[in-house]
Amino acid sequence: MARKPKTVQPDRDEPIDRPEDIRQALERVTATIQATNDQLARLMQLLETRRDGGEAAGLAGRAAEINTYEEDPFGEVTVTANPPQAPTVAVRNAVSSNPKLRIAIREPRPAVARYNPGTAEFRYWMAADTLARGVNFWDELLPPGTTWSAANPMPVTLVEAQPWLNAQYVRGSGLHFYRDTVGNGRSVFTVESPDVVRHELGHAVLDALKPQIFHAASLEASAFHESFGDISAILCALQHEPVRRGIIEDTGGHLNVTSRLSRVAEQLGWALRQISPTAVDRDSLRNASNRFFYKRPDLLPPSAPSSVLSSESHSFSRVFTGAFLDALAGMFATAGAAHEQTLLTVSRNIGQLIVDAVHTSDVPFDYFSEIAAAMIQADRARFGGLNGPALTRAFTKRGILSLTSAADLAAAPVPAMAAMRAAGGIAPGLAPLPLAYGNEAVDTAFGLGRGETPDLPKTSVSIGGLTIAVHASKAGPRLGARPAQFGAMAVAPQRAGTEIELFVEGLVQRGELNARASGPAIANTALIIASSPEIATSTPMRQTHFLATEDGELVLKRNHFTCFGCIRSAVGGLFSCG
Repeated sequence: MARKPKTVQPDRDEPIDRPEDIRQALERVTATIQATNDQLARLMQLLETRRDGGEAAGLAGRAAEINTYEEDPFGEVTVTANPPQAPTVAVRNAVSSNPKLRIAIREPRPAVARYNPGTAEFRYWMAADTLARGVNFWDELLPPGTTWSAANPMPVTLVEAQPWLNAQYVRGSGLHFYRDTVGNGRSVFTVESPDVVRHELGHAVLDALKPQIFHAASLEASAFHESFGDISAILCALQHEPVRRGIIEDTGGHLNVTSRLSRVAEQLGWALRQISPTAVDRDSLRNASNRFFYKRPDLLPPSAPSSVLSSESHSFSRVFTGAFLDALAGMFATAGAAHEQTLLTVSRNIGQLIVDAVHTSDVPFDYFSEIAAAMIQADRARFGGLNGPALTRAFTKRGILSLTSAADLAAAPVPAMAAMRAAGGIAPGLAPLPLAYGNEAVDTAFGLGRGETPDLPKTSVSIGGLTIAVHASKAGPRLGARPAQFGAMAVAPQRAGTEIELFVEGLVQRGELNARASGPAIANTALIIASSPEIATSTPMRQTHFLATEDGELVLKRNHFTCFGCIRSAVGGLFSCG
């Protein structure tokens, strides 16, 4: 007797042939095909790397090692005038295989070998290894399909000709590193510092994830970009097992005390102090173990010595970075035994939370508070609120979140895993699916490459008699989060216009605005920046912003982010720091 064919019942009452059902089915099939294509592309990239002589090029390639620094060229546990060089470690050079996050070093590629510090070959492989490991770390956390807002592959120049104690992320031309000679004739190559390389990579990662921030005329958004760079340096360092073991031993498991983890870019900090002793922290470029409490940036001076908070982006970034280190320490303290594997897990979890927060947030003027609140809500979505107490303590302790805002989050919306949408480049199996609030469409700007990235809306401001357009968010904070308010901070003026004006004025006062690049459009104005002494003595390398002409109006644009540094003047060899 023939068996009667089995009837498959739909798992819901609605008919399965509705146009919406068919569309969703097609989206799932398309997304699966895209995921397969992405995985095949990664495999082809890896095979190509192996053919080129990478670490996996046969048995000999797998055994090939390079010399590198796990942390910085030297440490300053005890500050000295001439710190001893740190020892190198031998590692197998890392390979990054994501075709959408490729790196292209411009200098000639030497054979894989263990080279001595100070040589071009050492710099090449140290940078290549550091970048590959950094990309691999962030790749596991970013939304699938994330690509550079710069060109792909992203260019990397290891040593620029101009003497400068700095490094840059330029959307148009990638990562740039410099060198100079200071003190007793010591040559400092910024690319030889893993912290500096990871910091600049952090700028590129954040620009890929949320390109809308790049041109934002926002004091806190600019500072957050710098904080994210330092956070990238901290989290990428923790992906090395010897570093994790050493940090736990050095700090006794209390991660937010001063240590080699909290001291970001010690060598560059030392070099800058030989020129300007108060420009940077006393033991590093910036120490994440600090006691800075949030103050509204529009109430701060545009620049100040490192011991004082200012609205300058590197200075103000230390508030958020300090809170982040406190949050990392709190999460580690409550995660179980103080073991290096526990620290590895915690570092990746908090990295995922900050990626989620950036991706789901707009760019309001209280951006620090928005990101802090979004991290707490992302933790509820990803980890069931396990890390909420540690995050809340860290951000309220620093004043980034007011106590009222922190309490109100209990009733605030919680994001959920976003549906897959092939059109946005989101595909399964490559990384955690991004989060989204309610029925909102996923922000897919992370999948748009160079020339396609969106900007925030334009708004006009008048500075010194000149009307210019700037990119600024018109959205308020999604979660209603606000920083702590004390004294004069509790007074609420017209903040949006005030902060935009102060953002532009700060650029002028620090010599960071290239007004001359705008040409005739600015020539007949009475704007004070035309004769500003800072502008007159500044150089394009220091000028992070410029005025472009779009549709007949002047628009403020960003050219690059820097690590912070001093540049040698063409006149008299003097240094200017900023």
